[in-house]
Amino acid sequence: MPSYTIITSYLEHLKTIHSLDVTIKDYSGFIYTSENLERVIRPYLAHSSPYCMFIKETEKGYQRCLAQNRPLYEKCKQRKPFFGYCPAGICELVIPIASKGKVYGSINVSNFSLQEGRGDFLRDRLMKGESDARKVTARFLYQQFVRHVSVDIKEIQFSLELLGEFIVEIVRNAKGNETEKKVEVPDEKKIRTYIAENMSQKILAPHVVKACCITRSALNSCIENSNAKNFREFVNIIRIEQSEKLLLETDTNPREIATSLGFKDYNHFCRLFQEQVKIFPSDYQKYYKNEKHQREE
Repeated sequence: MPSYTIITSYLEHLKTIHSLDVTIKDYSGFIYTSENLERVIRPYLAHSSPYCMFIKETEKGYQRCLAQNRPLYEKCKQRKPFFGYCPAGICELVIPIASKGKVYGSINVSNFSLQEGRGDFLRDRLMKGESDARKVTARFLYQQFVRHVSVDIKEIQFSLELLGEFIVEIVRNAKGNETEKKVEVPDEKKIRTYIAENMSQKILAPHVVKACCITRSALNSCIENSNAKNFREFVNIIRIEQSEKLLLETDTNPREIATSLGFKDYNHFCRLFQEQVKIFPSDYQKYYKNEKHQREE
């Protein structure tokens, strides 16, 4: 079963090399057609820009942001890339993830500006009525994280369209082949369940082999299947996956969740979470828990 890590590699390239923020909108629940696709795309479902997070701290900012989903979805029906500004003054290049008669979602690339002064005008209009302190902070964050990029944004449009088509093919193949399972490692569910249920204890490979009545070869296959380098990294991947669920499904704070999963060092937990999910756990819980994604039935 493919891991689709090439998607992560390319999106991270855009973020690090070109200082762009990438968000993937899911209008149809398409990420759930494949477990590995969900794992790869989930970190990109919510804006992680500090400026966006600041704007969404207020109910007004959050609702204005949420209200953009429907217009974006309708425009994506044309199946053509387009540029636009959000109410907070951020310019976005939107690449529809769509096929004939079906809109699955979109790839939104932002944190750049095209029209001089346009973003400042929209930001100031949105912040009207806010305190002077919040206006100053908004202006500072905007200047820090919204900038002119060093590459013509249209130059990456073609590769993003190919990425959108690639995702469409993944979804089509997954839906056309409902038998897509991790059959290569039949004991993986058993292994993952055992590790998830014993997070608070020190887990060693021999413990897993004995408790699950498997061979070390089967455990190694499971580790390789998850793209982990070794057993310890495999355990941490499962720990972070469990923490994602707890952050979204409970009101337990990140520090308590880290402790319950066996992390003695909270900073270590935050570092691993940020590396795997691309956002810090406190921000993930704060902004993604209430993130609503419209779906096409």
